[in-house]
Amino acid sequence: MQKPSATPARLVTEGLAFGESPRWHDGRLWLANWGTGEIIAVDADGNREVTLTVPAVLPYSIDWLPDGRLLVVSGREGLLLRQAADGGLVTHADLRSLSKSPWNEIVVDGRGNIYVNGSGPAPAP
Repeated sequence: MQKPSATPARLVTEGLAFGESPRWHDGRLWLANWGTGEIIAVDADGNREVTLTVPAVLPYSIDWLPDGRLLVVSGREGLLLRQAADGGLVTHADLRSLSKSPWNEIVVDGRGNIYVNGSGPAPAP
């Protein structure tokens, strides 16, 4: 039995200051560009869109609620932010009482449970 050939790797974007927290969402690669404070989405053809500028200090990372709303962990501030309908950010949960250390990575499961740095589900807003 012959193995199927792998698709060759190719560069889809460059010039990032410090790309982190890559996620595949709605047919595009999304990432936090820590060096510029931007959330960027890149399609398969390399078209890049700045979708949000984050007022957070490093670190920050992203994921989505099941209903499609973007979440941003504002690590040093200890806040979990949510993108509102108008494009601005609002506090979804305040994590400061849970830890004084900076927060970083986030994962949202299919039920909408939010896990930040392995701390368990974030408190409901």
